[in-house]
Amino acid sequence: MLDLGHVALMLLAAGIGAWIWRGMGLRDRALRIARQHCRQAGVQLLDESVALTRLRLGRGRHGRPGVKRRYGFEFTVTGERRYEGFVELHGDILLKIELAPHPFPGEPPDGPRDNVHYLQ
Repeated sequence: MLDLGHVALMLLAAGIGAWIWRGMGLRDRALRIARQHCRQAGVQLLDESVALTRLRLGRGRHGRPGVKRRYGFEFTVTGERRYEGFVELHGDILLKIELAPHPFPGEPPDGPRDNVHYLQ
């Protein structure tokens, strides 16, 4: 027999399930954003994945309160070294995407030499 306690537990479980389902959709969105940004920057997204690194309450661009999620990922320029980047979302709105300092594609890891040009 169902009583009020059982109904409350079912509603709580359904709410948690919906929140996790939405989070998985947002992780997929962050992955698409990271993939597109890496392609535009001329670097390679490693492991084809992002990972939730931070979850906190905060305000968006227009002052609306909500949950901010930060997803970290790794990328490479030459395939030799890994660099980190992140995508920050407020709900499903992109707040920020950053790549760690890295050499540009076609540039040697030490940086350009005097009067030496490298072909891509």
